[in-house]
Amino acid sequence: MIRVIVKQGRGLLAVVALLAIAVAACSSSGGSNAPGNSKATGNGGTNQPGGGGGFASGLSSNLNNLDSYKFSWSVVGSDSTSPSDTGGGAAISGTVVNKPTKASMVNFGGSEFITIGTDQWVSSDNGATWMVNPSLTPVDTFLPTTNYAGYFDSYAQSYKQVGTENKNNVDCIHFQGDLSALSGLFAQYGGVADMHADLWIAKSGNFPVSGAFSFSYASGTSAGSYGYKFDITNVNDPSNKVEKPANVTALPS
Repeated sequence: MIRVIVKQGRGLLAVVALLAIAVAACSSSGGSNAPGNSKATGNGGTNQPGGGGGFASGLSSNLNNLDSYKFSWSVVGSDSTSPSDTGGGAAISGTVVNKPTKASMVNFGGSEFITIGTDQWVSSDNGATWMVNPSLTPVDTFLPTTNYAGYFDSYAQSYKQVGTENKNNVDCIHFQGDLSALSGLFAQYGGVADMHADLWIAKSGNFPVSGAFSFSYASGTSAGSYGYKFDITNVNDPSNKVEKPANVTALPS
C-alpha cells in the first residue's frame, strides 16, 4: 500500500517541506517568546476561548466531541532558491464520523482512504476501484487536527478577539493575529509582508471552525511564501456518512 502513496506523493512532499518551515520557525525563536512555548491568556488553561486576547491551546481536540463533520485543508508555498522542493501546494479533504462508530474518508491527490473501525480500504483512481488495506495507513495524520497546533496554538499569545461572526454556518468568535508581533517572530526570513492570521472558534463547543495563516518574505536573492488554511463544515449533519466502498478488488490469496 505504500506504493499507492508514493505514486501520488508530490503533494505530500510539499506538505512535509512546509511543515518543516513551521517547525524551524518555532525552534529558532529563543527565549520566553518562542512560539512553541506560547500560552493563551485569560483562560486559566481551560479549553475555552480567551477573554481580551489569545485562546486556549488544544481546542482542536474538541472536534472529537462532534458527531460528525467535513473538513478541508491545504498548504501552499514557494521558495525562489529551491521551488521544486516546496511545490505548488497540497490539499486534503474528507469526512469524519465520531459516533456511533469511528469512521473517516480522506481524499488526497486522487488517493482516497475509507476507514471504519479497524477496517480500511484505499483507492488510487479517485474512488473508481478499491482494495482492502490490511496495514491500516494512519490517516489521522491527514486530519486538520494534526497541523492546527503548529500554525495556531504555537502563536496563541499573538492573537486577540476582534468580534463574533457566523462562519461555515457556525456562530464563532473571530481571533486575529497581531501582525507586528507575528512578523517579528518570522524576522529570520528577512522582510515579511502580506501576513494573514485569522482563526474562528465555535462559541458552542469551542472547536476550531476555520483558520488561515500565511505570509510572504524576501531576503537578498531569496523570496517566497507559505501558508496553511482549513475549514470545518457540515457540523453534525445527518448526511455525513462513511460507508464501505463498492467495487472492492479482492487481494490475492
